[in-house]
Amino acid sequence: MYNFIFWFFYKFFEWRKGFQSYFISGTMVAFAVIIHLLLLYNILRYFTGFTIPYFSGNYGQRKLMLLPMVIVLFFMLYFGYYKNKGEGILLKYAGKKFSNSKNIIFIIFLL
Repeated sequence: MYNFIFWFFYKFFEWRKGFQSYFISGTMVAFAVIIHLLLLYNILRYFTGFTIPYFSGNYGQRKLMLLPMVIVLFFMLYFGYYKNKGEGILLKYAGKKFSNSKNIIFIIFLL
């Protein structure tokens, strides 16, 4: 699923802007992962009432405490979707057209 998202956005930005970037399409994968995690959290919160407690009431301290999570996410992105795996994903979907209606509907459904 995330490989398809990577391929779709890689081809989209290649078509739209004319550049080939593993980072931008990998960032879109990270964005999709964040959306999916937030969806799971909201479903859990809705049915059980469980919430993640704040470490501090201060916005600046909470922001600094989330920084390691963002750094870990970027390392996962770098090691997961840069060069080797990115090339493998592109080879897997080679010859397919990204802009047909089935692919666009599938991306909208995934996000």
